[in-house]
Amino acid sequence: MSKLFCPKCGNETGIFYDNVCEQCFIGNKKLIECPRVVYARICPGCGSFFKKGKWLQEGDENEAIVHCVKDNLKLNKEAQDIELELSPKQLDHSRYQVHMEAKAKISGAQINAAQDAQVRINWETCETCSRVSGGYFEGIVQIRADRRIPTADEIKKCLDIAGDVASRAQEKGDRLAFIAKTVELDEGVDLYVGLMKLGKQICRAIIDAFGGRFTESPKLVGQKNGEDLYRITFALRLPEFVRGDIINADGKVIEVQSCGKHVSGIDIETGRRFMENFENLMDVKKLGRRDDAVQAVLVADEGRTIQVLDPETYDTVTLKRPEFLSAEPGDEIKIIKTDKGLYVLP
Repeated sequence: MSKLFCPKCGNETGIFYDNVCEQCFIGNKKLIECPRVVYARICPGCGSFFKKGKWLQEGDENEAIVHCVKDNLKLNKEAQDIELELSPKQLDHSRYQVHMEAKAKISGAQINAAQDAQVRINWETCETCSRVSGGYFEGIVQIRADRRIPTADEIKKCLDIAGDVASRAQEKGDRLAFIAKTVELDEGVDLYVGLMKLGKQICRAIIDAFGGRFTESPKLVGQKNGEDLYRITFALRLPEFVRGDIINADGKVIEVQSCGKHVSGIDIETGRRFMENFENLMDVKKLGRRDDAVQAVLVADEGRTIQVLDPETYDTVTLKRPEFLSAEPGDEIKIIKTDKGLYVLP
């Protein structure tokens, strides 16, 4: 069998790539190209880096360095099955050395390459951090409750919801969707937000969880490039009723278990479950709180009705027997006195 030789180097070969041996073919190819020195703009406050005219958020400084090198790295367009590994090493506060190793195939020939690049960091405060530190805000979300003070648990949940909404907006690219300041007041809490639409998103998310309503009040604060600038106050009002409230809901006396878009609880006259869309209720009035309940003696159980001794007047009062009642005559039970009369509580 005749021997085959590379026409370029004269070495014996069994496989040709573009009419030359593998070594001559590989020696003529560049798998990766990258400048020896690369410059990165990174924010010292949040770690985001500047790319193509905008600031992008990264997980940590190393990831920003790797992204910066990748943006300046060119790969051979003929390469297939590329494996690329970048290893950053910090030299000092503003310099990193990044070692690059690449493997690929070009026309079936295996090719490897390695290169180092130095990344020099220009520390620069991004627009978001600049605005946060400067106290910038476009809107205020005022969280209050109708005819009462929001509970500590409600305030905590509202703040958690607001934080989640802001985080999701930033993950989608709205870097100005930040909460600049939180001010807790006796009557509720105020959230200063970096974007108007973030304020609206927070209000809608809280209402989805608690129910309630909000209104918007714009205020002209100046001009920029000939356009009026406004700040908006979002007045959010949580529902009037909370767990443990005793309410009259369209004639039914309900102990509230939850109140959001729907009111759910126990009809304490019958003992049956109650659930209704809050907006469908025509007449709703608070009658009291479970905390107002007192002990009373169950005098008699007559099946459909019971007799209870009023602890104030010592009169015997006849009531409908609620389904939840399990006490026997002579036992003490919890009752509440309201404008609509006396009721047994579960």
